[in-house]
Amino acid sequence: MTMDGGVVEQVRGLLRLAEGLIADDRAHAELHGLTDALDGPLRVAFAGRVKAGKSTLLNALVGERLAPTDAGECTKVVTVYKHARGYEVLAVGADGASLPLPFGRDGGALKIDLGECPPAAIDHIEVGWPSSELRDLTLIDTPGLASIDDVNSRRTQGFMAAEERRAGGPDAVVYLMRHLHHTDAEFLDAFLDRTTGDVSPVNAVAVLSRADEIGVCRLDALESAERIAARYRELRDLRSLVSTVVPVAGLLAETGQTLREHEFASLRSLAAEARATLDELLVSVDGFCDPHYRGLPVETRRSLLDRLGIFGLRLSLPELAAGRISNAPALAQALVAASGLTELQSLIRRHFLPRAQVLRSRSALAGLSSLISHLPRSDGMRELETGIERVEAAAHEFAELRLAHLVLSGTVELSPEDAAEAERVSIARDPATRVGLPKDARAETIRAAAQNRIEHWRTLSADPLSDPVLADVCEIVARSYEAVFAANT
Repeated sequence: MTMDGGVVEQVRGLLRLAEGLIADDRAHAELHGLTDALDGPLRVAFAGRVKAGKSTLLNALVGERLAPTDAGECTKVVTVYKHARGYEVLAVGADGASLPLPFGRDGGALKIDLGECPPAAIDHIEVGWPSSELRDLTLIDTPGLASIDDVNSRRTQGFMAAEERRAGGPDAVVYLMRHLHHTDAEFLDAFLDRTTGDVSPVNAVAVLSRADEIGVCRLDALESAERIAARYRELRDLRSLVSTVVPVAGLLAETGQTLREHEFASLRSLAAEARATLDELLVSVDGFCDPHYRGLPVETRRSLLDRLGIFGLRLSLPELAAGRISNAPALAQALVAASGLTELQSLIRRHFLPRAQVLRSRSALAGLSSLISHLPRSDGMRELETGIERVEAAAHEFAELRLAHLVLSGTVELSPEDAAEAERVSIARDPATRVGLPKDARAETIRAAAQNRIEHWRTLSADPLSDPVLADVCEIVARSYEAVFAANT
């Protein structure tokens, strides 16, 4: 078989070849799932230890309280949140059969009723929701790792592990940690697929979660969290597993995205108290819920504490009292800005979405390889295996993923200008943008720019003092420019 075209078309061709070779109904359904995933939105999983704040952060990104944050039955099951025209919740079994589940709203949060369907019988839950935030991203909430019930941890590990990659599995992961634990590194290492095109974990980012709780929820907690995240970004072992580490206060972000008028009214009522009373309330969680305080009912205060945490209250109430914030939208915007959510959203837009096609291709190829490894050998299967190996070894798009990680992680030392150029080349698909020109640049101008940059990177790689990794990076960038030159000849 020929291997012409980009990696997406090459993988699509392998899937078509497999369709003619596979007779087993279940394997056929898995194959169709891989094809659908190749053409669908990027699938991003949220993983981490118990109580890391995965569901809260997912809700913040969607802008709705869809993922359950309490310790209910649904938190024991992998749950997929995807865009749909209507509202639908399905329980999907290991055999692929689906069962509609009843659902409703409770205090603004989505509540799913598993009914007679035990979590052990469910492979995953699918939530279809008409949210604009889910058009480009399908978000996956996973059970917490290192939980008391080891079954929950195994569900997540089986769903995420590279060697078990399947249709519906994640293309990228946001890994949440409250501090770096050895099990975090073990999990990320298992997720890293080292077989497909020698790619690296440019599709994994770490979040220092619940960042507002650092430093006893002082007002400088997020600054402290950023300093800790910066130290983590310098750890060589961690840099080999994730592209970067960012701090996020998930509860602050979720509440900022879903703040309601009655909650703002309650906060404004509290902010009207005398300064001494307000200071006393904000000393501690117990102080805020003091039953002797005769202002807001204690139940209302507990609800505000659940939504904002003591840090969010310490941040919000003085701003309201000073008159710097006067309405709910302004407070919501301030909470989101303080939470660190904007940086994570930008990270996803800059580093995940531009590479979506390649990451989906990587997942489909890994899933196909896993699928056929369990099927009987034949001449056709051996040809298919050869085709997979050829794409793994030769696809330049996979080499560009590796390039991106080597540059972003600081594994190679480049000048700031060369590092920015290498990152641009690894992301941009438009030829003019790749060479740093406006999109309406003429073909001959693009060719000249590409040739100039080829010479630059070849010269850099020819330096006898360059280490092998740097030489590899230079070669990948030069090959990318050669492709631009050829396409505009």
